Amino acid sequence: MPWGAVLGSFWLLLSVFLSGSNALVGLTARGAEGLSFPPGTEVRLLSPDLKTLYAAWRVQEGRLSPLSPPLAPKAGQEVRLLVSEPGKKPITLEAVADKGDVWIILGKERVSFLKLLKELGLSPPERLWP
Repeated sequence: MPWGAVLGSFWLLLSVFLSGSNALVGLTARGAEGLSFPPGTEVRLLSPDLKTLYAAWRVQEGRLSPLSPPLAPKAGQEVRLLVSEPGKKPITLEAVADKGDVWIILGKERVSFLKLLKELGLSPPERLWP
């Protein structure tokens, strides 16, 4: 699937999420049309220049499992989430770190990464780092 289609699907998925609609479940069930974080998906929390790895996780058995002990970015620090779903090209999302969570930046809106994972039916940790 081309990068533009993946990104467009992700924006659609998040706008549905922001509107509070139950259509989110239908979108993620269609797989390639939006991020669904299937088993084997890897998520990396990186600095904006992609040189510093703060944390890495893999989706296993409906959970976000750490691949290594996380380093805590400073609250308010810009970060990037690199999401690699099996069989798809990785995508990079702009975000801001905040007290154990990451807020994905969507224009003027911010979406909690932990809340997004819960909406997708996963069991994320209470915090991404201590």
